[in-house]
This record gives sequence, C-alpha cells and structure tokens, in this order.
Amino acid sequence: MADATGQPAGKRLLAGRYRVDGSLGRGGMSEVFHGYDERLDRKVAIKLLRPPSPGSVPATPDSPEAAEILDALERDRRRFLREIRTTAQLEHPGTPAVYDTGVETSPDGSTRLWLVMQLLRGSTLEATLDHTDYATSPPSLAWAAAIAAQIAAVLTDVHRVDIVHRDIKPANVMLVDGGLVKVLDFGIAILRGAGALPRLTQIDRTVGTPAYMSPEQCLGQAVTSASDIYSLGCLLCELLTGDVPFHGTTDVPLRAHHLQSPAPSVRARRAGIPAGVDALVTAMLAKDPRARPTAEAVYEALAPLTSAPDGSPGNDNRSSGSHSGSPRSDESRDPTRPFRRPLLAPPRRRERTGDRATLTDAEFDLLKANVRALLDNDRPSEAINLLEDGIERAGRDPVLALQLRHFLAAALFYAGEYTRAASLFDVVGRDYRRYLPPGDAYVLDCSYHAGHAYAEIGKPDKALPQLRFYVQNADTAAGEDETERILESRFVIAQMLATTGHPDEALTELEAVRPLLADAFGADSIQVRNLNKQINRLGSSKEDDLSAGQ
Repeated sequence: MADATGQPAGKRLLAGRYRVDGSLGRGGMSEVFHGYDERLDRKVAIKLLRPPSPGSVPATPDSPEAAEILDALERDRRRFLREIRTTAQLEHPGTPAVYDTGVETSPDGSTRLWLVMQLLRGSTLEATLDHTDYATSPPSLAWAAAIAAQIAAVLTDVHRVDIVHRDIKPANVMLVDGGLVKVLDFGIAILRGAGALPRLTQIDRTVGTPAYMSPEQCLGQAVTSASDIYSLGCLLCELLTGDVPFHGTTDVPLRAHHLQSPAPSVRARRAGIPAGVDALVTAMLAKDPRARPTAEAVYEALAPLTSAPDGSPGNDNRSSGSHSGSPRSDESRDPTRPFRRPLLAPPRRRERTGDRATLTDAEFDLLKANVRALLDNDRPSEAINLLEDGIERAGRDPVLALQLRHFLAAALFYAGEYTRAASLFDVVGRDYRRYLPPGDAYVLDCSYHAGHAYAEIGKPDKALPQLRFYVQNADTAAGEDETERILESRFVIAQMLATTGHPDEALTELEAVRPLLADAFGADSIQVRNLNKQINRLGSSKEDDLSAGQ
C-alpha cells in the first residue's frame, strides 16, 4: 500500500530519498537493509549503526567516566564518517561501492549513522563453504587461489592508505555474479578498531573473530596490515583444506595456538597442494608480523595459480557448464573468471598542477586558514590537496616550504595516512633540528607524530627512537596536554617493546607509568584501567611462553 505521493506506507526515508525496506541481516553494531534510492531509481543496501545501548552511558553525565565514554563515541562517529569517505575513494572492484552516508536524527534527539552502498547479489563465502564437501569433492586449487588472490588485491589497495580491515573471515567475503570477490564491512571494522594501537583514552575493545585473529590481536597489541595477512592466511588454509589452522581445546585454548603453535602444513592436510603454496601459508601465519609477506606479494604468488591446463585442478570445463572442483555448478560466480584481466590496481598518482606563480605571504595565510577550516570540518583530503599545491608553489623559499610540509604531514596524520605522514614528519623533524634545539615545539611535534605514525604502521624500530626523543626532551611542566602526550607516548613505547620481543622492558615501562596516570587522571580512570589490561595481557603472554617451554 502506498500513500498519496506513491511512497509505500510505513516505510522510513533517509535524507529524503533512501527508502528502508526489509532487513538483510544484523550484527553486534549494525543492521543492513535492502532499500531503494528514489532519486536515482535503483536498489541499494542501507546499513544503520546502532546507537549506544541503554545503560552503556552512566546516569551521571558529569562524571569523568561518562565524559570519557561520550567523548569516545563522538570520536568514533567522526572517524567512521571520515574513513567511509576514504573507503569510497578506493574504487577497487573488490570493495562495495559507497554511495552516501549521513546521520539520522530521531524525534527524541538521538542520532544514528547510516551508510548507503551498492546492493550485492551473491552469496557469502561462509555460506559457500558450509555447503562444500571437502571429503568427497574438494574445490580446486585454482578456485581457492582466485578467492584469496582477489582478497589480497583489495588489501593491497587499502593498505596503501593505511586502512586495516581487522576482521577478514568468510562471513565478510562475498562471491557475486561475474566471479568477483567483494570484501565487506570495512566501515564497521574501522569504527570498532579506531586505529591500530590500543589507547589510554579509548574504551578497550577487541576486534576480530577468534579463529582468524593474529597473535598481536590476541595480545591487544598494534593491529597493522600484517594482521590482515595472518587472517587471510587462516582463510586460505580453510579454502584449501576445509578447516581453519587452529581449534581450541580444554588443554590448549585457541589463543595459545595463535601465540605459540606452529602453522599447520596444508600439504599434510590435503595431498597435491604445491610446496610453494604450503610455504606461502606458513609465511602468512608467521607469529612475528614483520616476517609475513605483504598483500601484494600474496597476490603475486597466487595469481598464476588461478588457471591451470586441462585435467588439473581449476580446469574451466565450459562445455559441461560447470567448473571442475567448484562448490557450485553455476559458473556465474566462478572466482577464476576475473583473472582474464588483472585485478591489482596500480598505486594512485596525484595529478600535478604544473608551473604556478610563487605563493605570496597573503596566499600563504589564506591557505593556512582554509586548511584549518577543512580539517575542523572533517575534510582532510581537500586539505591535503591544497597543501600539496602550496608546496609546489613555495618555490625556492625553504622556510615556507618547510612549514607547508609540516602542515601536510599533520593533515596526512589526521586523515589516517600514517605511512606518508611518518616519513614526512621524520624528514621535516630532521630539517628543523638543523636550526632549532631539541626542546623546540616544532621539533617535538615532529618526533611525537612520527613516532606514533610509525607505531600505527607496525615499524617499532623507527617508532622507538622518535618516541624516546620526544619523551626525553618534552617539558613535563608545559601543561596537561603535554603531560598526557608524554604518558601516551610512554604507553606506546611499551607496546613497541612488547612487539619487538622485549616483554620485561615493556612491563617495566608500564609499571612506571601507572602511578603517573593515577596521579593525573585518578586510580579508577579509563586510562589506568586500560593500562592494567595491557599489563595483564603481557603477564598472561609470559605465562603462556613459560608453560610452552616446560
């Protein structure tokens, strides 16, 4: 039944155009609906993020705990919207197209984030695997390699802009018509993950699915692109053998397997798997994140396996209308088909503006104001473009160019492009130190942000010198903000020490920071509670190591 305007009665309408129809599924933080874009006359998928559950915010809104929770919710909201925009710019065939996003305000004043995406037609990999009989009719090597290679192609693209999925698993992968593989739920992973590193001021949350979680996720350490590779390694093992690498038991919990047990041989589990594939899975499941291959290396290793001569696994038997060894007879979702053309997108190159007039002082002041306004309004990509153009126009003025490079590094950090931000802060900081003392605010700002950016992308060897330089030279009497920065940096130093195999030093650092946090924020503050969780995790890890060695 429709109303006088033709609108189906009782249907919700977002932004005056997106009709919310029936539910497609729900998870812990969101519900996905199939809907309709009335302006462009097309079907869409609509994801609504759930508001905080009743009782999650303390009844006393002026309490420190309530303030921290409300602040965290607001940061999550802003980060979600910003990262969705970043995801929308990926333009990779393996990510669902993002059409629109916004906030719905209910009559009671509460708000809900919504996201409108491409409506996919296909089946999740989880459903496909559930209906696959590995005992009597295992899928071909080409089928498994094609799915994993397509996921690796997506990860290569998103890792370039420092987005980490954090939850690669069959339920977050969809096989669609045409054989394309779509990786789902980047927005939710980003929203829940809120950065690679655990934060002193962030409500502690573990993101991931236990069977596919990397050792560093189990320990609550930095979650970087290498964590996605571990999860993909678990998934590739399942694609090849029908089972994930590890299962927990009463004697050995699943977490201990991820932390200690050697990666199983897929070749031992299934005859005929090439030695190179077995070695690839083993490398992807390395305990040390630095020992794992990149997503691009995984793609390059798997892509040649997506086609094979007649009679070998992966034979595309078109005469019979079926794919040899495929879990379903319908070829429309055969994941080997897209490999007729390469999937791996080349690195994006920003267009250069060519020769421009030298930037004047007035234009420099206007540029700074515009950049500040764009960042305040959560539009870092535009700010980055303006700054890159300004740097080109700075000409031969080294002081002006240095300032603009510093601003650009800050904008990149704000946008979550930590790889570019880290190297730029590093170089700019070295340039500053040629003329300025170690305690100068510009020098310290660069070392602080370079250290945190390197930590975000899992480079502790570069993060530690920067963070230690900052902590040693920062002024503890400069105010509350500087004190919080110093404590946060020491917290990250401990995480980097744990990552590089120095748990005793990490524990010593955390124990030294605890009384300082208690003095600054209170013994029952979120900061102290999160630090205690890190101490407990490190202690549990040491106990696991001792048990394994006995």
